Amino acid sequence: MQHDHAKRRLIGVGAGPIGIAAAIGATDRGFAVTVIERGEVGASLRTWGATRFFSPLSMNVTPRMREIVGSVDDDALLTGPEYVAQILDPLAKKLDVRTNTRVVAIGRRGLTRGDYAGHPLRSERPFRIVTDNDEVLEAEVVLDASGGLIVPRSIGAGGLPARGESRIQAIRTLGELDARRDELRGRRVLLVGDGHSAANAIGILATLDCEVTWAFRTPNRRPCEEVANDPLPERRSVVEKANALAEAPPPWLRIERRAMIEAVAKNNGHVSITLTGGRAIDADFVAAFTGYRPDSSFIGELAVETSPVTEGGARLYRAISCITDCLSVPKVAPHDLESGEPGFYFIGSRSYGRARTFLLQNGFAQLETILEAIR
Repeated sequence: MQHDHAKRRLIGVGAGPIGIAAAIGATDRGFAVTVIERGEVGASLRTWGATRFFSPLSMNVTPRMREIVGSVDDDALLTGPEYVAQILDPLAKKLDVRTNTRVVAIGRRGLTRGDYAGHPLRSERPFRIVTDNDEVLEAEVVLDASGGLIVPRSIGAGGLPARGESRIQAIRTLGELDARRDELRGRRVLLVGDGHSAANAIGILATLDCEVTWAFRTPNRRPCEEVANDPLPERRSVVEKANALAEAPPPWLRIERRAMIEAVAKNNGHVSITLTGGRAIDADFVAAFTGYRPDSSFIGELAVETSPVTEGGARLYRAISCITDCLSVPKVAPHDLESGEPGFYFIGSRSYGRARTFLLQNGFAQLETILEAIR
């Protein structure tokens, strides 16, 4: 695609919902936009399998996205792949999106991280974006929508790798769990984690006539966090069912509370697991839903401020650190969305990093603030 070189150039990293919305919004504001995506459009959503959004479609598209796509069912609770097919793929076809292309590094032309940091001279140099096919692009603005859920977090105690973890292949996504239903039937499965993904996972495993051990760190009888008077019925239903199983486990389910993984080892085609306290488990499969973290490997030469807690935007974290539910996030000021590197912004779940309070509609609102600031 040819661009008008008089236009300011903007590079988006990531072609998920926020990355695509950002490309549309920036194009509307006169930027020449290219989106670079390491996999396929909506790659993370494609890993959901049959798992549905907790929120209706009306909360997961912007008015502009709806305008371009056309009529949508605002009340629909789509699966991840359905959202990609109905919303993202049609929108991506109208944009310059380069799929299966990984960003290797982003920096300022001729400057290292420490050169003129915080000085106006730094912003006079364009960003240089290097990809894994050795292409180098330049832009005045970069929006990092690469996501907060990229690098799997280890399953061991304290978030460190358990002994032997690198030698096993754990199931990490709900899509893979769903796709391997036939393999799992009648087998022994260790499920690790107590977030919403684990809550969805135990719901899937409950239908498979398999022997499950569910291990989590919390001592709570109901391990998955419940939101009082939760206005999202799908989230409420998934969490309630998971907690009911944990509170009164049926014969096929063993619960291990205050449990962290100390070691795993292959054993004659099975996996032997040692939990804290010396507890031992044998399983045929390990389903690990211990969370993910963002990928910061390509921004080492940018003078960005990242939160030591979430690995997302430091200023945003300070603004929302007291928030415990994604529906309660207050409006943030423009400076809360800045990264410390002029013209570079974390957007969407990348800005939240490990924080669990990200919601697409909040991401869209914050994106609008950023787009107006760079306009």
